Amino acid sequence: DVSRATKGTALANLLPIDPKEQITALVVVKDFVPGVFMVMATSRGIVKKTSFDNFASVRSSGLIAMKLRGDEELVAAEVVTQKDEVVLVTQKGQGVRFAVKGLRPASRASGGVRGIRLSPGDRLVAMDAIFPEAHLLTVTEKGFGKRSRARNFPLQARGGKGVIAHRVNEKTGDVISAKLVPPNQHVIIISSKGIIIRVPVDEEISLLGRDTQGVRVNRIDQDDSVASMAFVHQGDNKVGDKAKA
Repeated sequence: DVSRATKGTALANLLPIDPKEQITALVVVKDFVPGVFMVMATSRGIVKKTSFDNFASVRSSGLIAMKLRGDEELVAAEVVTQKDEVVLVTQKGQGVRFAVKGLRPASRASGGVRGIRLSPGDRLVAMDAIFPEAHLLTVTEKGFGKRSRARNFPLQARGGKGVIAHRVNEKTGDVISAKLVPPNQHVIIISSKGIIIRVPVDEEISLLGRDTQGVRVNRIDQDDSVASMAFVHQGDNKVGDKAKA
């Protein structure tokens, strides 16, 4: 353990990955059981479902999990079953919810299929697996955020343009991150300059309709922007109202 002000260690020094690569997702695994899949999503709105037992034996140099094209990047990975549903959210605030069973299983080294149809200039920024009574929390680059009930997103076939998940404009900036959140959570919002704030979700981030711009949850300096967010339970040690990473 180190203090929050510590710079940290480059993952390239710990894992055998190309220095130009970045870690997209960490998946906690207890057992590789039948009927469990990994669903992956890319910046181009492409999704793929692969049986999780294909990752039971991983070489020290790693395995190819998904074939990418050009500047395409892996955005998210989730462990799911055939009964689950996932939601995709784009930079321009579009979202689509679809059933995992609608995806055909594919091999590790293959590409995927279209999960959401992107407009020119848009890209996928998030994917998450839906659970009962989940709220979708979206945060924009200029510090606006909101919660919307996941059930308010109609269940659709994959591959369409979806529906509005967050109304973005010049004031809000584009959507940076989106996550499904249960009750009694705090969100940590990190800026591109390393400023961290912690916000109690239920108390300070409004529950609004899908087609709204949200409320300001982080007052961002003009030369800064929101970079990412993560959740912590209320019982965890507090980061503080505002800190420099």
